[in-house]
Amino acid sequence: MRRHLRAIGAAACWMAFAGACAAAPAGRPAIWRTYDMIVSFQSLPRTYTCDQLWYEFHGILLRLGAPIASINILPYDCSPTPSGYMRSPRVEVRFQLPFVLLPGVKGAPIEAVERAVRLAPGEPKTLHTSDCQLLQQIEQTMLASMPVKVNAAHFDCSAPEPRSGRFAVTVTLPMVAHTRTTAAGPAGTGSVPD
Repeated sequence: MRRHLRAIGAAACWMAFAGACAAAPAGRPAIWRTYDMIVSFQSLPRTYTCDQLWYEFHGILLRLGAPIASINILPYDCSPTPSGYMRSPRVEVRFQLPFVLLPGVKGAPIEAVERAVRLAPGEPKTLHTSDCQLLQQIEQTMLASMPVKVNAAHFDCSAPEPRSGRFAVTVTLPMVAHTRTTAAGPAGTGSVPD
């Protein structure tokens, strides 16, 4: 197996050296766009504490490419303990993502490329197999209000365990490819994080 992988690696290196590999897609001029929204959940099957919701959203937003300095999350109407019965919380989220400009625009602070991102249990680490309906409602609210393309979505939340833990959504959205060194980054930062 190792010998097979080494042969593939060697062939890839040779192809790159010979110029036969396709170049990475060029970045397009972009600026930071701020999103500010309230995500309202309805009758989740389990209770989430405010801390749990904060970590769920933080992991998802980082995976979507939001700079950490731009993320602000405020959960409310959530349970103070995991044994509570508050199952329709709301989360106010504010974050920034790249917004692609028309080709030829000069002086844009960042360059962005379209990339596919998968959200599923373990992707990010904060999503667990019991978060099927949570992610489904995030896809129907937050992701639906953003300029992202949903490539695939599979939710079988009502299925018995362990099938209900097999859920995923894949979206394509602009992500930072390159930043200008003189760019003023997202709000509250001195430079755009890579």
